[in-house]
Amino acid sequence: MRRGDTQIRMAEVADEAGVVRSTVYRYYPTRDELLLGVVLRRIETAVARWVSGLTDPRDAAASIRALVLKPVAAVDDGDAVNQALYASESTALIPVLELGADAVADIMADHVGPLFRQWKAEGQIHEDLTLRETVQWMSAATSFLLTTTWRHRPAAAKRRFVDRYLIRALVR
Repeated sequence: MRRGDTQIRMAEVADEAGVVRSTVYRYYPTRDELLLGVVLRRIETAVARWVSGLTDPRDAAASIRALVLKPVAAVDDGDAVNQALYASESTALIPVLELGADAVADIMADHVGPLFRQWKAEGQIHEDLTLRETVQWMSAATSFLLTTTWRHRPAAAKRRFVDRYLIRALVR
């Protein structure tokens, strides 16, 4: 957070934690795995909060929209860790998210799964959708909206994108 980006060294982490580098490497063999650990913990907490805070969880379109757009808004909410992770100098995040794509999908599936099954049973989403692919598409849309091309566009433009290209594909 002090640095404002993800360009950290394992020695800095060890110094900050008050341990030797070998201890850090025992738990996180690479910097990418260390960053992935940070990201996954933050995603787990955030997704749980966002799912439990849905205004109308029975409404598939509104819920999917919220679960894609909330993470986008959270990057610029003033949280120093989010800002460091998504700083333009933070080139490490892309490989970290690729490394952890399955873990992110697992977290989302755990939290969205009950809603997904309800939406499917009620015929709100297409019957041929799978939970795994759906959360992967939601995650991909969120990642796309966090690219430098889209990140600073108005919220209305981001919502239009989600409605036109994701909601239409998922919701009947």
